[in-house]
Amino acid sequence: MVRGHRVERASRRGRSPAGRPAADAGALGPTRRPLGGSDDRGLELAGDPVSSVVMVDWLGRGGIAQCTDAWATECGGAGHDVTIVTRPGRELTDGPVAVVEAPGRRGRIGAHRAVVRTAVERIRDERPDVVVVHNYVLPPLEAPVHDAAHAVGARLVVVVHDHRLHTLRAGTRAGLRVQLGRADTVLAHTRYVADGVREYSGRSDVMVVPVPALTGMLRHEPIAPLLPTEPHHWVGHFGVLKRRYKGGGIVEALARRGMAGWGFLAVGVGAPRDVPGLHSRAGYVPAAELLGAVAATDATLAPYDHATQSGVVVLAHLLGSVPVASAVGGIPEQIDDGVDGILIEAGAPRSAWRDALVRLADDDTRKEMALAGATRAWSDHEQFVAGVLELVA
Repeated sequence: MVRGHRVERASRRGRSPAGRPAADAGALGPTRRPLGGSDDRGLELAGDPVSSVVMVDWLGRGGIAQCTDAWATECGGAGHDVTIVTRPGRELTDGPVAVVEAPGRRGRIGAHRAVVRTAVERIRDERPDVVVVHNYVLPPLEAPVHDAAHAVGARLVVVVHDHRLHTLRAGTRAGLRVQLGRADTVLAHTRYVADGVREYSGRSDVMVVPVPALTGMLRHEPIAPLLPTEPHHWVGHFGVLKRRYKGGGIVEALARRGMAGWGFLAVGVGAPRDVPGLHSRAGYVPAAELLGAVAATDATLAPYDHATQSGVVVLAHLLGSVPVASAVGGIPEQIDDGVDGILIEAGAPRSAWRDALVRLADDDTRKEMALAGATRAWSDHEQFVAGVLELVA
């Protein structure tokens, strides 16, 4: 890993001669597949020109924050020369890419300026073929990154993960319209976000590729949680749970009342403590523990008030935990109701969530949905890979 301005290429141990990760790095259990693309894509690209790609990462924590890892893993695994520029301590896995961490600065604005300066220096020094900017926080401060990309003649790709940021603390989109207008490509991971970007920016050519599998996270060996052998089934609530829109109140109410045959698990920052019937793992959870927790559950609840897309839904699909989620924002694009998960109408009573779990208590129903979810997640990921590699070629 590269920290601050000590520029050292990340180790590429574990990659096959074709440019793909070694065969032992992959998804878990029945959904295992090679990371870095399909078995033959590396061979197909072996004679193709290699692009230099700088990815500028403004993302924080949470499921969608892992998208940067997936972009980098797939592009690097296909043989492209990828560097991520990001904040200090960013939770990224070791893979076929280099990571440049900006020097630490006091205050959120100071820290953000440091990432901007580091990205600009990297772009000017490396003169990459492609610059990929993941999301936005304070567009006026980030303008030098866009200017640097244009100045060196790089193709500029802006990936909008949230056409409206969830809170004022997350930033503002003031000034974003101009940047989107200047980008060579604007991309979103759901049609819901793409439609919002089109309406806001006036661009009609917003590209959409599915939310990727969280391939960087899947490189970790899962650590299973210590849970009682009873009840027979477990349902989980995962993520940055201190955010009110995550629907923690619904999960707590279900746990307090209890359901025959079901245990409740909450994992992540803000997970409530001392709630009767709820097993909790509060605080930031390393990737290996999160993987183990999701894989230990039979269902995953996502009772969100609003959402653009959900990394938790993808992770649940990958690990065999059937997602039960609010039909808000871009989530209905990620779940085929009754096939690979269950959608609950926004504002539905708590009884609707209980009814969904009663339905999933049937082993055959649940296992059929889980298998469909894993198939869907990898199919979506292949579409993601094809679209991303076309952009950086």
